[in-house]
Amino acid sequence: MAVTTADWTDPIACPFCGDELASPGAGFVDHIHESATCEAEFEFWRENISDDVAGEWAG
Repeated sequence: MAVTTADWTDPIACPFCGDELASPGAGFVDHIHESATCEAEFEFWRENISDDVAGEWAG
């Protein structure tokens, strides 16, 4: 699985596994709900940056 990078350079590929996404926005959300591993990686990433985002996430 180790495709994780500090930079997400291709918006139509999952930054965690490299799989092609149906779309950059909703396709990513659908993908992480279908892939437990990518969802866990996303949550780990989100926890790491939560202090950088004032007021947590709006959406």
